[in-house]
Formats: sequence, C-alpha cells, structure tokens
Amino acid sequence: MFETKETKHPALVSWLTHRLDSWRSHRDIEYRQKWEEYYRLWRGIWNSGDKTRETEKSRLISPALQQAVESSVAELEEATFGRGKWFDIKDDLLDQDKQQAEYIRNLLQEDLEKMGVKDAICEVFLNGAIYGTGIGKVIVEQNVERVPNTAEGGEYAGYKEIPSIDIKIEPISPHSFLIDPSSNSIDDGLGVAHEVIKPRYSVIQSIQSGIYYDVPLDGDYDIINYTSETTKRTGDESDNVKITEYWGLVPKRFLKPKADTDDFDYETSDEMVEAVVTIANDTYVLRAVENAFTMKDRPFISYQHDLVPDNFWGRGVCEKGYNAQKALDAEMRARIDSLALTTTPMMAADATRLPRGVKFEVRAGRTILTNGSPKEAVMPLNLGQTDPSTIQQINLLQSMIQMGTGSTDLTGSAGADSRTASGMSMSQSASIKRQKRTLMNFQNTFLIPVINKAIWRKVQFDIDRYPNVDYKFIPYSTMGIMAKELEMTQMVQMMQSIPKDSPAFNIILMALFQNSSIHNRDQIVNAIQQSLQPNPQQTQLQQQAMTLQLQQAQATIEKTMAEALEEKAKAMKWQAEAQEMVPNEISMQEKILKMQKAQADIAKTVADTSNKNSETARNFPEVDHLISETLLNEAKAKSEEAASRFKQ
Repeated sequence: MFETKETKHPALVSWLTHRLDSWRSHRDIEYRQKWEEYYRLWRGIWNSGDKTRETEKSRLISPALQQAVESSVAELEEATFGRGKWFDIKDDLLDQDKQQAEYIRNLLQEDLEKMGVKDAICEVFLNGAIYGTGIGKVIVEQNVERVPNTAEGGEYAGYKEIPSIDIKIEPISPHSFLIDPSSNSIDDGLGVAHEVIKPRYSVIQSIQSGIYYDVPLDGDYDIINYTSETTKRTGDESDNVKITEYWGLVPKRFLKPKADTDDFDYETSDEMVEAVVTIANDTYVLRAVENAFTMKDRPFISYQHDLVPDNFWGRGVCEKGYNAQKALDAEMRARIDSLALTTTPMMAADATRLPRGVKFEVRAGRTILTNGSPKEAVMPLNLGQTDPSTIQQINLLQSMIQMGTGSTDLTGSAGADSRTASGMSMSQSASIKRQKRTLMNFQNTFLIPVINKAIWRKVQFDIDRYPNVDYKFIPYSTMGIMAKELEMTQMVQMMQSIPKDSPAFNIILMALFQNSSIHNRDQIVNAIQQSLQPNPQQTQLQQQAMTLQLQQAQATIEKTMAEALEEKAKAMKWQAEAQEMVPNEISMQEKILKMQKAQADIAKTVADTSNKNSETARNFPEVDHLISETLLNEAKAKSEEAASRFKQ
C-alpha cells in the first residue's frame, strides 16, 4: 500500500531533527518546569513538589494569582473587543474611493468573527497571561458552505454548496511551539515548528487528497502533558499521529531529489529558501515544499505579555506574582496546620494507669477507664493558640500580589492609601497605565500582523471578494473595564457642573453611553446623534417665519416713511402760512419761552418715535439703516411742525 516516498528526503529529516531536538531541549531545560508550576497555580492543582517545607500537610492554594490572571485577561478582552469594531482599515490617501476600504473592513471582520477568531484571540490572551507569551497561527481553509435553495413560489428545493476561503486563528501553547533560541522573534530566526497530536483519520484524508505524501503512520513519539512528565506512546497502537510542522529556511537541495531536476544542482547548492516541512511521528516527511504565500511570510504571530529584552519568551502574570503567591500559600498552609494542632482536642495519658489493651479515644459520652485517679492518669493537652497576626500577613501578601501583577480587584488587599476616593483613583490610574502598556504591545506585535496576514491570504486566495489594493491597518485602542469606570465617573461629575441647555452636555452624555456596556447602547447613541442634528422641517418653518417678519417690517417702514413725507408736506405748508401771519406785537421774551417749549416737544417726539421702532430694529439688523433714516425724517418733520406752531 505505502510507497517508499519517505526515502526521498532522508537528509531533510536528519537536518531538521537535529535542530528541532536542540531547540526542544533548550526550551524544556529553561522554561518547562516553570510553565508547569504556573499552570498548576492557575488551575489550583496541588503537587508534592510545590511544598515549602517537608512537614507541610495542608494542600491549599490561594486564588489570588488566579484572580489576577483572570482580571488581566478580562481587561485585555474588553479593551480589544469592547466597542464592536476591533480594527480599522485606511486606504491610501491618493485613492479617492474611501468606501472601498470601509467595505473591506466590514467584510473582513464578518469573515473573521464567523470563524471564531475573537475566541481564539481570547485564548491567546490567556496563554500570554499564564506563560508570558501568546502565540497564534493563521490557517487558510477551503470549506464548502451549505445554504437552503428555494424554487419558484418559495418552496424548498434542497440545498446548494458554496465554496469559500476561510481564515482562522489557532491558539498555540508554548509547550507545543519550538523556535530557534538565538532569535527574538518569529521572522528573524532560522525557523519555527509546531508540534501537535492529530487524529489518524484527518492525516489519512490529507494523504488521500494529495496534500501529504503516502507514508506509513507508525513510529514512537512523545506526548506532551502540561502537569506531568512526558510519556511515550507507540503511533501505530493508537488513533493519534504526532505532526511536526516546520516553517522556515531550509537548504533548497533538500526539497527535491537530484533526479527530478536537470537545470539545478541541489546537492551542491547552499541556497536557503522559505519552506514548509511536515513530519509524521518524528520519522516520515509528509510534505516538503517551498512557501507558497505571496509575501513569503510565516503564519505564526506572537506577543509578550510583559516585554523581556533580548528574549522571545516574555513574562506573564503568573511569573510576576509567583514569589508573593508562594509566600501566601506557605502562610495559609502553616496556619491551617497550626489550627489542626490548636483546635483539635488532645489528651495526655499515663500508659501504666490505663487498662491493658484499651484503645484510648476521646469523644462525647465516652467513659474512660483508668487504674487509679483519673486526675493523675489523664489530662488535656493544650499546644497554645494560633497566632492571629497571620491574617494581617495574608492581607499583606495579597497586596504584594496586586503590586506585582497590577491587578486592582483583589478583595481585602486594599491598603490604607487606597481607602479614600483620591487614593482609589491614583491606584486605578497606575493599573490602567500598566494594562495600556500590555495592550499597545499586543496591538503592535500581534493584532496588526494578524490583520495583515489575513488580508494577504484573502487577496491571494479569495480574489472575487477581496480586490488587490494597498491597505493600511489600524486597530482600535479602546479602554478596559477599569478605565471605563474611571472615565465614566469623571464624566458624571462634569455633567453635574454643565447646564442641560449647553451643547457640551449632549456631547458628554453621548460619550457616557458609548463607554457603557448596556445591550441597547448603539440605539441610544444614534438617538442622541439625531437629536444633535438640525431638523429640516423645523429649519424650514423658522426660515418662513423670518421671511414673514421681514416682509412685515418692510411694510411698516414704508408706511412710516409715507407718514413722514405727509407730515413734512404739512409742515412746509404751515411754515408758509406762518410767515404771513406772525404778529409784530409779540415780545422777544415770549418768543424765547415758546421756542424752549417747542424744543421740548421735539425731544419728546423723537423719543416716542425711537421707542416705537426699537424692537423692529433689534430683530432685523439688516433694515436698521432704513429705520434710522425714517426716524431722522420724522424728527425733522416734527421739528418743522413745532416751529410752525411757534410762529403761529
């Protein structure tokens, strides 16, 4: 059945196995024992090797470190996915069609969420918090989606199959990941490898479809167990196959045998090419081809939860709180062991005064027989009391875990400085800064490369739905839970000092709902946005009212001007008549008195006319000059009228 195709690459197997074994040994010697203990502390699993002293009996494990891990992961998840849109795409500035980038962003987010990428990234967060390094693998799958098919009239007519190219993220545990120890990132090393146990049937399907070579699936391989030692299992005695998938540089002469090529000497060439090599059970090569991706990139992404300079493996929450957690466990176990001695009743007895063969036990209602006086034969044995200061020490150690991990929700660990509102605000601000540092590191080293690799795969393999355009990717840097609570408190205080009719009030109110987590948040925000926008109908009514008032003002001005002209004509007529009828016998003193009275009448007339038209002038500044001219003409007319009356 099986052809001896595995003999095509014996040099490649030997070349890779030698390097992968050294990488695995370096990883296990330096990190594996620590990772296993971090895993047990997070899970709350007791191990005899975790004892702090030989006489320790208690097996309690404090949940403080577990809570710190969960709090840190929850902050990162909320900060990344809290607002729905967790990444954005910007097109080139020279491209005038900005809607195309928006369409690609929505389409890519829909495709990624359909394949469970958000859940996979959350698991990467958890691995990063426990082990210090979160690793993911971008996988391209060709699937067939079945959708109902309807005939004419809306009747069910079976289903139809629609082929699709899907992108998914596979979280990878550090226990199953190998990397060149001399490299600090996935791309600058010789290569990386992923070791995983797969069902035998899936490997056979890949062989039948032509993806893998037809090789025997037997041999011995190691099974990786996170909580115990590595065990051996024979491959042909189980339904599992160990698959080692290597992505990196290999000598080009190892990819194809010399007989398959005529124009290239693979045996003597030292050229290194990016390739993918799949090995079954550490023995047989299932696949050995050059990297077929357009960008020649490796499909692995990693981030450090806390950066360690000049090292690929980072520092996680468990490592930062490890020492305080061990001290806390030792304190709690010592207290429990002490309580077992101080609270359990014990008796001291004289063995010579007890009846022969009696089993001395103390319980309620039991009769104790002694040879002689019981006061001399038995007596209660008191070993003292448990030190009550251990409770304070436990609280202090919990605060040390908070100090080391940056978690602020550990119950009972708040110090005296954080009991006030200002102290809590300062503590939250410091924790938010630490979480933001981790978040920015995750976005720059993991999230942006994930989106880049996903769009590259879509453009290469799903051309019909994704056009080949140069895009720029920008992830959303949102806030975590604690940052949202702190900001919402500040915004509520600001709203209390701003009047409700102020434009800033609605803007702060909209920001307050955007930071909330209620289920109908988007509807409320849309309603506030609509209320801030001008109503077209109301604007039209206001314009119509302004036009009507302007027309009324113009009519009033024309009427006033006509009346002023009429009064002016009357005054001129009175002046002409007065010149003929002035009596000569009027003395100069009477003329002066009448002149003063006429001047007072003129001032009163001007004041009445000004009050009459002041409101119109205020509402319509554009006709203010007309009103002023009208007032001047009317004043002149009244002055002439008064002069004529004086002359009369």
